[in-house]
Amino acid sequence: MLATFRSFFAPPISADPEESTGKLVWVVRLRWLAIAAQCATIVPALEFGLLEPRLLPHFASVIILLATMNIVTWAALRRGASATPGRLLFQLSCDIAALSGMLALTGGAWNPMVPILFVHTGLGALLLEGKRSLFFFGLLIGCLLLLQAFSNIPPGLEGSLIPKRILFPAQLVVAGVFWILTAWLSRTLSAMTAHFTFLREQKTGIDRLRAVGALAAGLSHELATPLNTAQLKLARLGRTHALESDADLKTAAEALEHCRDVLRHMAGAPLHPDRLLLEVVDVDEIVSQVCAGVQLEHEDVGIHIHTHGPAPRRAVIPPVAFSQALMNLIDNAIESGGNTDVEVIIDKHEGHTEVAVLDRGGGWPDVVRRHLGEPFVTTKADGVGLGLYFVHSLAAAVGAELLLEDRSEGGAVARIRFPRVSAVLEAGVQ
Repeated sequence: MLATFRSFFAPPISADPEESTGKLVWVVRLRWLAIAAQCATIVPALEFGLLEPRLLPHFASVIILLATMNIVTWAALRRGASATPGRLLFQLSCDIAALSGMLALTGGAWNPMVPILFVHTGLGALLLEGKRSLFFFGLLIGCLLLLQAFSNIPPGLEGSLIPKRILFPAQLVVAGVFWILTAWLSRTLSAMTAHFTFLREQKTGIDRLRAVGALAAGLSHELATPLNTAQLKLARLGRTHALESDADLKTAAEALEHCRDVLRHMAGAPLHPDRLLLEVVDVDEIVSQVCAGVQLEHEDVGIHIHTHGPAPRRAVIPPVAFSQALMNLIDNAIESGGNTDVEVIIDKHEGHTEVAVLDRGGGWPDVVRRHLGEPFVTTKADGVGLGLYFVHSLAAAVGAELLLEDRSEGGAVARIRFPRVSAVLEAGVQ
């Protein structure tokens, strides 16, 4: 029973600000409480002279109209109808119109129940977004003005009216504070919810990396020895029977060597965040060293380094793992670009340090984009599909981001964006 009661009041908080159907369900539930409260106030209002008997039919008519609208809305939701932000705005506008009508019959802006309008200010800021929230706030202020201009003053309030020049500014300030505070809390909560969702997805990804790492370690351990044995036996068989030039034997040896390469890549690919040795490194320096090493292996390919943004360009990364990841990206760019020149761009922004590798190939295949972060995904006939996986694993392990883009003039871009180094760490390495 208590759980059901709590769920009745559970607010429609979601990382998706357009989840209007859930919000409308919540509004309908609260409206039933408001209708019940208005019915309960009829007898006291008549007793204390806040509601004149001749106006009772009008007061009751407004309640009946509001209840009818709530029944129709509830029935539509039960049939599976979906709401939109515009419909939610219409429903809330009907609420304040009905409430303003009942207040106009019972003292208007001087009715002690006027603060209920301020509750709707908070609801509008919580449930509506952007211009709709601002429009709703303006509509509510208009209702306050109309209540001061066109209201029936019952006998129970005569002689105790606050001057309009004092009442309206006070109500305007209260309504504004309600709206601003609720809007700020709503945006903050939405941002926190979205960030929590992002962190949860990131943790799920890291858990998957660990699972793949455990599998890779197990496979490497179990298969390394049999593969070595098979290679030795084949080599001895070839020497014994003079079959070194036999095509089938060469094919078998190459297949075994390919299996060993896969195992070596698998053993090096898994990255555990809690085992990485992070350091504040000068990105320019480490990129220059890696590019110089790759250049020695590919003398016919030009590797050009460009830097942007203010120096120093630093990041908190594991130097060895980052060097391997950058080598993978450059090797991939050289192969994809058909041995054309490769550009490496280092850029420093306010929020991050970025390293981008650009080539002049055919761009990123769709299958690679769709399955980014998964091992053994490759479009190369002799590829293993673990190079880009290693880069993605590194990015996930250190809180960075890997982006794959196509160049407008042809070619591919791979960007690694590392979080900005804090001022404290910057000062410590000056």
